[in-house]
Amino acid sequence: MNLHRKKMLDWYLGGLLMAALKPWVWLIGQILKRDHTPYVRESICFIKMLGGGSLVIAYPALLALRRQYPTATFSLICAQGIRPFAQSLDVFDRIDEISDTSLPRLVSSSLRALRNNFRVDTLVDLEVYSRLTTVLSTLTCARNRVGFYLEAVFWRKLLHTHLIFFNRFSGTFLWYDAVARLLGAEPVAIEECQELSRKRFQLLQMPNPEVRRIALGHSCSDLAHERMLNEQQWLMVFREHLPANEKAVIVLLGTADEREPAARIIDVLAKEFPLLQFRNYCGELSLQDSIGRLATCQEFWGIDSALLHYARLLGLTCISFWGPTNPTTLLRPIPGLNETVRYGNVPCSPCIHVAEEPPCQGNNVCIQSLFDGDKEYDSVLWLA
Repeated sequence: MNLHRKKMLDWYLGGLLMAALKPWVWLIGQILKRDHTPYVRESICFIKMLGGGSLVIAYPALLALRRQYPTATFSLICAQGIRPFAQSLDVFDRIDEISDTSLPRLVSSSLRALRNNFRVDTLVDLEVYSRLTTVLSTLTCARNRVGFYLEAVFWRKLLHTHLIFFNRFSGTFLWYDAVARLLGAEPVAIEECQELSRKRFQLLQMPNPEVRRIALGHSCSDLAHERMLNEQQWLMVFREHLPANEKAVIVLLGTADEREPAARIIDVLAKEFPLLQFRNYCGELSLQDSIGRLATCQEFWGIDSALLHYARLLGLTCISFWGPTNPTTLLRPIPGLNETVRYGNVPCSPCIHVAEEPPCQGNNVCIQSLFDGDKEYDSVLWLA
């Protein structure tokens, strides 16, 4: 299923099931009178279906809970693409994948995940916008079900036993930290998370530490390709930050689908920067190995993506480009980090997670505004 169909299924089917479950949840709650004191007894399950980078952002909170409850079983319910990100954090004991390639597979894999996590003690739904994850968390019959709510609390009230207000215009990391504190754990300091990450991911020796090595994060998930820069915009980035006569190794990381776009960027750059050496690893490495390659670099240049969050944990010098998303909501402050953030703050930004569809329909004026210094962009308020 494509992303649009998934959203439609989540909205309509999820809303219908939530409405059907709510009176039963209330009735059973009145009968059982369970103890909902917010602490973890023997097991805790998390749900994260989209955005592997969000798990990296939540790492200080997840690590704090792991330390607070060392004997508890930690499990994760996630979509297939999230597993490598979860494994990279070394927090979860079990990962249950849900396949969303078709409706029958979605149902069967969801039932399997539900069976594996039925009557888990505590469940934390890290999805802010999904209705079906609320349904799934309710059906686990967990003693404590922790979730988020936005402007309206009605939909999730009663279905979750503990609700945390999620202000989408504040730092996402603040609300993940709030989950840890609710369950009695203080988030681990970001400096300690950095140190652990460096030890875990520095698997390869830098071939020549005297040669400048720059990792390029040019692509992102299917959610909001409007975040991406085109080849000519990357050329402008290199013109600004790298002398034409300087030698450097450019490491491009990503999935197999991102290999061809990476090759196009290389073709454009190679014509003007003949001394650069390019390493296109897109589709060749696992996420774990990609992070290992990232750890051999001194710098990271990229868009809003999971690789950026790993680069920040590794302490690389970072230059990032933002448009449809607001960097203040996703970048946890890291003392001493050498970081440049460029944000195309046009009137219609941010739109991701705010509008159902970007009002520009892919004509990412926010990103364009970073490179068209002499052009003014008005707010895009229409959807054809």
